Amino acid sequence: MGSSEAKTGPAFSGWSNTTRPSFADAIAMLWAERAWVIGVGAMICAIGLAVALLLPRTYTARTELLVRLGQEYVYQPTIGGAGAQGAAPEIQSVVNAEMRMIGSGAVVRRTIGAVGLATLYPSIAASPGGAARKLADAERAFAEHLTIETAPQTPAIGLSFAHENPEIAARALNALVDQYLAYRRTVLAGGEGAALAAQSTEVNTRAAAASVSLAAFLSEHEIGDFDAELNALAARSADTETQLFDAAARRGEAEARAASLRARFTAEPEEISLYSESDARRELVQAQVEREQLLSRYQDDAPPVREVDRRIAQLTNFLAGGDPASVTRRGANPVRQDLASQMYAADAEARAQRGRETALTRQRNELRERLSALRVIEPEFRQLLRERTILETNAQSFATRAEEARSFSELLGRSTDNISLVERAAVPTQAKSLRLAIALITLLIAGVVAIAVGLVRGLLRRGFPTPQAASRALEAPVLAVVPRAAHAAPQMAKQSPPPANDVAPRQLKTKLKLVEGAKP
Repeated sequence: MGSSEAKTGPAFSGWSNTTRPSFADAIAMLWAERAWVIGVGAMICAIGLAVALLLPRTYTARTELLVRLGQEYVYQPTIGGAGAQGAAPEIQSVVNAEMRMIGSGAVVRRTIGAVGLATLYPSIAASPGGAARKLADAERAFAEHLTIETAPQTPAIGLSFAHENPEIAARALNALVDQYLAYRRTVLAGGEGAALAAQSTEVNTRAAAASVSLAAFLSEHEIGDFDAELNALAARSADTETQLFDAAARRGEAEARAASLRARFTAEPEEISLYSESDARRELVQAQVEREQLLSRYQDDAPPVREVDRRIAQLTNFLAGGDPASVTRRGANPVRQDLASQMYAADAEARAQRGRETALTRQRNELRERLSALRVIEPEFRQLLRERTILETNAQSFATRAEEARSFSELLGRSTDNISLVERAAVPTQAKSLRLAIALITLLIAGVVAIAVGLVRGLLRRGFPTPQAASRALEAPVLAVVPRAAHAAPQMAKQSPPPANDVAPRQLKTKLKLVEGAKP
C-alpha cells in the first residue's frame, strides 16, 4: 500500500523532492530494495566469474639481447670522398632500430612459418578463410602476445612471448630470435654487395668503351702517346729554334770573316821577295807571316797582334831608310795564299751555315704545324682521357666496395658480434592468469551497479524511508509511524467511528503522515 495523508493536506510528490539524504537514509533505501540489490549484484558476479573461469592460463618465455655498435651502422660512402666516413649513430638509436626490426612483420611472418601456424595457433589454422587472412590473424595475435622492451640508455633488449603451451612459448621466442638474426643480415648487408657488383660491371663496360674510343682517336691521328709526343714536339721545337739562332749567328760570323779575309787578300801583292840576304827584310817577312797567323786566332787589337805590328813598323821604317845590299828572289806571296785558303774556308762555312739555317727553318715550320695540329685535337683527347680516367677510377672504387661488401656480408653471416644473446628462452614453469584480477574487478563492478540500482529505485518511490527523512522533507514533526502491516484491514478503519481523542490529530492534518515500510 502506498503512503497516505489527510484529505485536506498538501500533495506529496515523492522522495525525489527531499534534500540532502543522510547515510542512514541511503542504508534504509538499500535495505528496502535489498531484493533488487542482491539480484543485480549476483547476476553480474555470475557473469564475471564465468568469464574469469573460461580464461586460459598462459606461460611467458623470456630472453634478452645485448646490443653493441657494429660496423654495419658505421657510414661508408659508396662514391666520392670520405668527408663523413666513419660517422656512427648513438647506441640508443641502434637499440631502437633493432627493436623495430625484431617486431617487424617480416620477422613475425618468418617466425610463424618456422614454428608452423597449426602448431602456434591451431584455432586460427582451423578457421575458415584464405591463407593470407589466416596469416594476418596469426601475425596480429603473435604481435599481441609479444613484448619488446628496453630501458633508457641501456644497450639491452628484453623479449617475452606468452602462449598457452609453455614449450611452444619457448620455441616460438627462440625462433623469433633466430629469424631476426638472419633477417638483419639480409637487411644490413644482403643487397649492397649485389648492387655494387652490378654497378661495377656496368662501369667496367663503360670504361672499356671509353678506352676503345680513346685508342681509335689516337690511331686515327697516328699518335702513340699524346702527352709524350706533345712534350717531345715542344722540346724539339725549342731545340730547333736554338739551333736556328746558332746557325744564323755562325753564318753571319763566317760571312763577316770571309769579307775581312777577302779585303786583306785583295790588299796583299801576288808576289813577294822570297830570298834576301838582308836580315831586316827576312824578319819583316817573318813578322808579317806571324801577324797573319795571329789574325786567324785574334782580333786586330789583340796584344800579340799589336806586338807584331810594332815590330813590322820598326822593320818597315828601317827598310824605308834604304835597302841594304842583298840578294833577293821573288815568288808567290804565301800570305796571300794563306788568306785565300782562309777566305775559301770562311765562304764554305758561311754556305754550310746558310744551308743549315734553311733546313732548321723548314724543320721548325714542320714542328710548329704538328704542334698546332695536336693543340687543335687536344681538347677532344682530354675529354676522352678524362672520361676514361673517371670511369676507371669509379670502376676500381666499385670493385673495391663490392668486394668489401661481399666480405662483410660473409663475415656478418658467420658472426653477430654486435648482437649477443644473453640466454636462450627456456620453457617456463609458472603460469599466469587473469582470473583473480577479473574476479576482483567483477565484484567491484557488481557492488557499484547493485548499489546504484538500489538507490535509484529508492529515490523513485513515493514515500519516505525513515521518520527523520519525512520530518526534513515536510518540515513538520512526525507524530505517529504506521507499520506496513497496519494497512492490512483498511476497510475496518473506515467503518468504525473515530474516537474522541483523534479530533486533534485530524485538525493537525498537515502534521500527521503515514510512513510506509517503517517500523514503530
